[in-house]
Amino acid sequence: MRPGTTRHVILLFGLVFGHVSTARAADKPPNIIIMLADDLGYGDLSGFGNTTLPTPHIDQLMREGVKLTHHLAAASVCTPSRAALLTGRYPVRFGMVPSGLIRVNIFVANRAGMLPNETTLAEVAKSVGYKTALVGKWHLGLSKDTFGDHLLHPMNQGFDQYYGHILTNMKDFSGDGERVLTSQRPAIYYVVGSLVTLGVLLFVWLYKQNYIGKVAMVIGILIVLSPAVYFVFIFNMLRILNGIVMKNHEVVEQPIRLESLMKRYVQEGLEFMEAREKDKEPFLLLLSWDHVHTAMRTSKEFKGRSKHGRYGDSVLELDWGTGEIMSKLKNMDIGKNTLVYFTSDNGAHLEESDIHGNSDGGSNGVLKGGKAHGAVDGGIRVPSSVWYPGKLPANVVVDEPTMQMDMFTTISNLIGADVPRDRPIDGRDMYSLLEGKEHISPQEFFFHYCGEIVQAVRYRPRSGSTIWKLVYEEPEYLPGTQKCRFVCNCRDAVKLPRPALYDITSDPGENKPIDITSYQKYKDLAEIMIKATEKHKASIVPVDCRLSLFKLLWRPHMQPCCNFPYCSCVDDKYQNIQ
Repeated sequence: MRPGTTRHVILLFGLVFGHVSTARAADKPPNIIIMLADDLGYGDLSGFGNTTLPTPHIDQLMREGVKLTHHLAAASVCTPSRAALLTGRYPVRFGMVPSGLIRVNIFVANRAGMLPNETTLAEVAKSVGYKTALVGKWHLGLSKDTFGDHLLHPMNQGFDQYYGHILTNMKDFSGDGERVLTSQRPAIYYVVGSLVTLGVLLFVWLYKQNYIGKVAMVIGILIVLSPAVYFVFIFNMLRILNGIVMKNHEVVEQPIRLESLMKRYVQEGLEFMEAREKDKEPFLLLLSWDHVHTAMRTSKEFKGRSKHGRYGDSVLELDWGTGEIMSKLKNMDIGKNTLVYFTSDNGAHLEESDIHGNSDGGSNGVLKGGKAHGAVDGGIRVPSSVWYPGKLPANVVVDEPTMQMDMFTTISNLIGADVPRDRPIDGRDMYSLLEGKEHISPQEFFFHYCGEIVQAVRYRPRSGSTIWKLVYEEPEYLPGTQKCRFVCNCRDAVKLPRPALYDITSDPGENKPIDITSYQKYKDLAEIMIKATEKHKASIVPVDCRLSLFKLLWRPHMQPCCNFPYCSCVDDKYQNIQ
């Protein structure tokens, strides 16, 4: 070999591999559309095996892209799972898990929510020149300390514009007497009434027996009545207090009109896309659909169209909305360079029903359990896909386990933005898996929380094809069912005397627990997973709980209200839409 030949070969290799590693970054970065359904179950779509509920538009989106059959949310309830999707981090790392029984944000007017020092995907996109918008549900807070500070508002978390319901849909919004609280605690009003009556009678008796004076009796009765009045007022006024639609920082509708909401969200999404095509700016659009969370309401075109009551009608309208966005996108120049990510925040709510006892919940197919059930797959394994024409293959199915948090890192790298380095990021770049260049998930271990408790760990070994799941705690189901009364409480979970091992590849329904002591192979697997769990727990630094009971309490002085004191208004832009 002539002198210098070695150096030239090394240089050639460097140029070739350097070109390969930077080719993706050199491409014009794509626009990003995230479609996030609410409470959509693994078995709700015809593309995931439902033979009684046609969803042609979502199915087409999945056929034209990469369908993810083992895609996992970070929690089985919406507030923490959405926080994880937007940050690429387990929500326990930044306080977005509860310290008590309430696991999601329940009021607009409180101090609960994600702090602005978290870096969201919208902020990452803005750092490289993207315009950003959120249309739909937020559910991660509004004001932090005082009325109107809006420190937790989407536009203080990286979104340039916002239109949607700042909290979440609630049964109370239906206006026909349904209540979230009585669904969970049917006898709550009787209990409160009985306690108040006993308290009042007690203070009257103490006064009659001359144990206390008249002033003390009156003070005592007021002390008993005050929390009862607070309780009765707020839980009979949730439609007004929480049913709020905002346009940027302004309340434009109160209470919310659910029947026209999907149409409005579609229109807002289309207008944002059209504006971005006109100004030639790259964009990130999060379409956080209202469907299919209760209260179940659709426009008149979809009422009674399905075989599954109001829930099925809502799925059909969700499919329609998805189709409207995709149809428009494909007819726009920007559609040639746009990545669309479709997913759900958690699994279907199996226990949900209307005031007459009819089911208002969906299906999780063969998976065990559902929304709020903790670590069982029915609550965290969600129907998902990624569409990116010309860059990702079409009609491809990926059965490897992935997480919604992975999309944070994947998208950040794809658009040429820096992934935050000042904090642990749990999402991994899964683009090579989507391309088909890699065939094993970038994640080796997946940790499944119920609140602040790790209930299970999933293990994808670096060889073979089997995925394992080790379960430490299980939901305390009603006898003979896979349901709780309304939601499963993390603190009521059954702690197993010995962790149960599942071959989740061949047993996705978690029906056949393996005794880890029955064979050395299973014992070794369990030890690997237990050690990984302990290592993960050691990486969690205690932080301020953003969903503590004190922060979740309703605060009258922080209550948004349009047209004060009536708190009643209709969005002028959409006042005629049905």
